[in-house]
Amino acid sequence: MPERNFANRTLYHGDNLPFLRGMNSETVNLIATDPPFNKNRDFHADPDRLGSNARFQDRWRWDKDVHDDWLIAIQRDEPEVWTVITAAKQVWGDDMGAFLCWLGVRLLECHRVLTDDGSLYLHIDHTAHAWVKCLLDAIFGRQQFLNEIVWPYRTGG
Repeated sequence: MPERNFANRTLYHGDNLPFLRGMNSETVNLIATDPPFNKNRDFHADPDRLGSNARFQDRWRWDKDVHDDWLIAIQRDEPEVWTVITAAKQVWGDDMGAFLCWLGVRLLECHRVLTDDGSLYLHIDHTAHAWVKCLLDAIFGRQQFLNEIVWPYRTGG
């Protein structure tokens, strides 16, 4: 097993791509992540809470948020992932494709750093759920999916 080059049992907050890319392969047993949902909205923190100046735009644009190096690597090395992204672009438009490209490069890194018996817990809502499931199947393999945790809503959703 490769040597771990990061602190064990540590919570990291922020864009995980630079951090993941700095990690050795096959060194993580569990990843829990709560990425953006592609809600096409702006979010602002509650002024009475910690981090009240925090702002986040959950909007994705193909010409602004997708990096050329991501496209080259995905097209060259991950044809199944590219198929999901292009299908999403055709069906839902460029914004969904941009979101999946942004998320896809991060999930590819998650796959690389997870051990063979490692697990990924990914929190996502209904907005992009179906496309994200296709993306996960393309990256991890359809047979790797174990289960889905459904959040119960009081409103019957």
